[in-house]
Amino acid sequence: MVLDWNEYCELARSAVAEGVVLLVNDNNVLPLRKDSNIAVFGRIQSHYYKSGTGSGGMVNVSKVTGILDALLECPDVAVNQKLLDYYKGWEETHPFDEGMGWGHEPWSQEEMPVSDELVESIAVETDTALVIVGRTAGEEQDNRNIPGAYQLSTEETKMFSKVRGAFKSMIVVLNVGSIMDMNFVDQYHPDAVLYGWQGGMVGGLGTVDVLTGKVSPSGKLSDTIARSISDYPSDSCFGDHVRNYYAEDVYVGYRYFETAAADKVQFPFGFGLSYTEFKIQTVDYENTNETSVKLKISVQNTGTFPGKEVVQIYVEAPQGNLGKPLRSLVAFRKTMELKPGETQFLDFDVMKESFASYDDSGVTGYKSCYVLEAGTYHLFAGNSVRSLGKAGEFAVHQTIVTEKLSEALAPELTYQRMKPQYTTDGCYVMNWEDTPVSTEDETEHRLRNLPEE
Repeated sequence: MVLDWNEYCELARSAVAEGVVLLVNDNNVLPLRKDSNIAVFGRIQSHYYKSGTGSGGMVNVSKVTGILDALLECPDVAVNQKLLDYYKGWEETHPFDEGMGWGHEPWSQEEMPVSDELVESIAVETDTALVIVGRTAGEEQDNRNIPGAYQLSTEETKMFSKVRGAFKSMIVVLNVGSIMDMNFVDQYHPDAVLYGWQGGMVGGLGTVDVLTGKVSPSGKLSDTIARSISDYPSDSCFGDHVRNYYAEDVYVGYRYFETAAADKVQFPFGFGLSYTEFKIQTVDYENTNETSVKLKISVQNTGTFPGKEVVQIYVEAPQGNLGKPLRSLVAFRKTMELKPGETQFLDFDVMKESFASYDDSGVTGYKSCYVLEAGTYHLFAGNSVRSLGKAGEFAVHQTIVTEKLSEALAPELTYQRMKPQYTTDGCYVMNWEDTPVSTEDETEHRLRNLPEE
């Protein structure tokens, strides 16, 4: 068998493009018009983060093509040479900081200060600025809520302010390994914001494919972006040097925000813009057996640009004795590339066991089991947790055990964990309950389950 290296690179490039998440695109500033003349800001333009720290970051590759590299290779885009030369000259005395030892590079690099005079002189030559922000990620260190890590650095903030004030169009690309503070969107109102992530050795090519419209973005957020880091339920319990309390229990990410803090969300789970529009409809729903429900979803491209869409299926389970998130993702699929006016039908066969909850206390009468509690289960289909249409429902008349397990590694200390409470006005508020603790010796549990050999 002959390995075609070019085939691998093209597949990786495609994966990067399909993973890009477009969050803002005001005035249709993207995709870039042909023969665009852009000014690229941000020192990381010359040091694309293909990956984070640690073992993955130590993989050697023959060449890394960053966002700037790909732009310079693109015949439809002209990059402002004056600004590029300015960055190159500055970097001669401010080289990339590799850090000391394995996995110890800083979360971000020193940003080049930009003067009002420089920014204004470049804005005379082009009206479009592309600002690239870079952050590492990975082993050996956690992100921190400080400038230059989760937050923009002081120089990045100054750069955002000056670029926004001078340029007609401002595009922000985040070359990062995780989400970061997005308050700059409300503060500086960039025309476009996208997460390009860390795309490996051809990451710049895939990102530029989206920027230039070769590929319409179809990536979706796999996390909720809250307005403040303090809005995340784990924030107060994170970083203790003695022990951390997982007080949020199953209410992690969107499961918490959609249940009890919807107003704290800046960009919801599953969200991501496209260069076109889609109409998603449930055309068939079947609850014909005890094990699964079947849905047929139609997706029509109602816009003027070819593109792909991600259909997401969520369940709203009854609160019961255990308590449930308001919404839980149970299935998703991406369409093929649909031409304007084209429709694709997607079939989903969702196992009911994926709607079940784990009873770690025995409150349902079935300790250490996954159960479907009695009540009505509602199914929804859409393209984010906030953009859904009713797809169907089914009733469970008495608690059903879907899987019997046994207690393992239960907490040894009790503490308060979250549990929602339904209020009389039809809303949920987050209440608290005692976490059940271990009822058996873990050493004996392990020895009892060891094979004879």
